[in-house]
Amino acid sequence: MEVKLGNRPMVFPGPKLKQLEPCNHLLGNKQALQKELDEKGYIFLNNFHDRDAVLNARKAVLHYLKEQGQQILDTLHYDLDEGFLNPRCGLGCIPFMEGRNSLTHCDAMKRVIEGNHVFSFFEELFGGEAITFDFKWLRAMHRSGYTGAHIDRVYMSRGSQSLLTMWTPLGDITADMGVLAVCERSHVESGFKQFQATYGNCDIEAENVSGTGWFTEDPDDISKMGGVWRTENFKAGDVIIFNIRLAHMSTANLTNQARLSCDTRWQPKAHKADPRFMGSFANVKPKFGVHAYNNPNEKSKAPKTMETMKKEWGFEI
Repeated sequence: MEVKLGNRPMVFPGPKLKQLEPCNHLLGNKQALQKELDEKGYIFLNNFHDRDAVLNARKAVLHYLKEQGQQILDTLHYDLDEGFLNPRCGLGCIPFMEGRNSLTHCDAMKRVIEGNHVFSFFEELFGGEAITFDFKWLRAMHRSGYTGAHIDRVYMSRGSQSLLTMWTPLGDITADMGVLAVCERSHVESGFKQFQATYGNCDIEAENVSGTGWFTEDPDDISKMGGVWRTENFKAGDVIIFNIRLAHMSTANLTNQARLSCDTRWQPKAHKADPRFMGSFANVKPKFGVHAYNNPNEKSKAPKTMETMKKEWGFEI
């Protein structure tokens, strides 16, 4: 399959972008799951969520998008459930849905992203009570859109360092629709020592770095340090759970359908939680990520960019 990982065309599966290896056989074995997470940086599970529950959550999002206006989805030529975009809908067309709102916390969505099965999994993994951020990263990726390479710690480092991300695709999503790709072992490989010591330890908001917060849009900038890029053709119910220091990005959405997904964050209840993502969120505005292109941060007198930061850190650009 011809795909684009970030801005770089490649073949999947292929030498530069390999398939994920599910580890369902490790379920029920806390030590084995933790070892998988420690060594690879992620856990990939098939059928973690109930498929029908995921498809119901997907319907809720699509109905919400339809209610926002006819300019988003093409319901004239396709069934709503297919999620085809209006031909004129591109960057800036799809609304920002992140935060804590009536959609992220509707019954259909919570049954998936905050279901009893999810709490049970993380409580077993952590060996104690688990909590999840109130803030949810619910997204619909537009045509040609993608997420650049980054690690989550640069956005959410003011709490538990045991924080994990769970990426849930809302539907059957093939690699050409804009799926998550992880760089295996990028959290521990020796080639990433400088990357982790600089970018990995940066608090993007505190440093007043403008833009997306991504380290790069070119996966080769990451893979030259080591690791292996992996992704999959995901089915409704699949998840990836990964370390906040693991480099990851997405393939580009090369189709005419909206790619729907939701990121949630999980940690031990006994640990401090990053206060920016707990509680209520009125009038949430995007600060980083793909929406930063439309809603740039307020500029200081001397704003920093990722390019200037990389120069300071000693990276060739």
